[in-house]
Amino acid sequence: MAVQLASSGRSVIAHVLDELRSLGYEQAGRLDGSVGWEELFAAATTRGLFGGRLFYVVDDADELGPFPEKFEEWLEGKEASNVIVLVYGGKCSAFPKKLMGKMDIVQGKDVPRGQRDRIRAIEELAANKGLKMTREAALLLEEWVGDFEELEGEIEKFSLSGNAIVTADLVRELSKDEGARAMYRLLDGVCTKDAITVMLALRQLEDRMELLAVISALYNRLRLAALVSSFGDQCLDALNAKFYQGKMAREATKHYSKDVLWRSVAALGLSSAAEKMGLGKGWLGLEMVLLEMIRTQPPFSDQLLP
Repeated sequence: MAVQLASSGRSVIAHVLDELRSLGYEQAGRLDGSVGWEELFAAATTRGLFGGRLFYVVDDADELGPFPEKFEEWLEGKEASNVIVLVYGGKCSAFPKKLMGKMDIVQGKDVPRGQRDRIRAIEELAANKGLKMTREAALLLEEWVGDFEELEGEIEKFSLSGNAIVTADLVRELSKDEGARAMYRLLDGVCTKDAITVMLALRQLEDRMELLAVISALYNRLRLAALVSSFGDQCLDALNAKFYQGKMAREATKHYSKDVLWRSVAALGLSSAAEKMGLGKGWLGLEMVLLEMIRTQPPFSDQLLP
């Protein structure tokens, strides 16, 4: 049995797995750290009895904890017929130094963890490409793109666009696929009470995304705004809201009363439940909820609740 340690960057993992396949190994399974060392070794060695060169990938390997001493003699080094690829989110301290010679360690770039550090890193990546990125653009990218390696690809896209300044509008235009861009236009349009943007985004989403996913995204965005309207900005930290999410939640409180926000959240929650039971009104029902919310003079109508 051989063990490889890899950092959690997607390109790093892809490189490790491609190299194993080029050496004749086949992937036998993908697990996570919750399985435990004993179950992991039992699965790997059982499959090994049937021949072939196999490898397992274990995500979130940090959860496995310290490597048990009783398995030390099972480690064979690079010529083993079975390989376990352990994917760690940070530095691995599970193995004693005496075993490190029997393992391959593949490290990726250090990825900034805190939101402030990530935003600073995004701005630096843009500067390295000769681009000036506005603060709002960096905040929007940080919310939209979770994987830091994917962020590098997005910034490369901006550098090829011919624009020296990356604005939030350019991020909305070029980042993600059309369905994702329409989703963010919808969320921002609702928060800014922009009826035209909301209606156009809904039309685009009908052919590109599942209705329940759209309802869920709206529910989460407006629930955050409703909580801010009731309890103030302190709830943003308690809910681990990203900066841009918090900004748009505060923006929504400027355009809607607390009552309208909570009734909209309730309407979306009931719409979701109705759709799951096959009793919903579909895209038309969602459009009615949003239009009633946006035109909230007179007050929100009880008739639109499913």
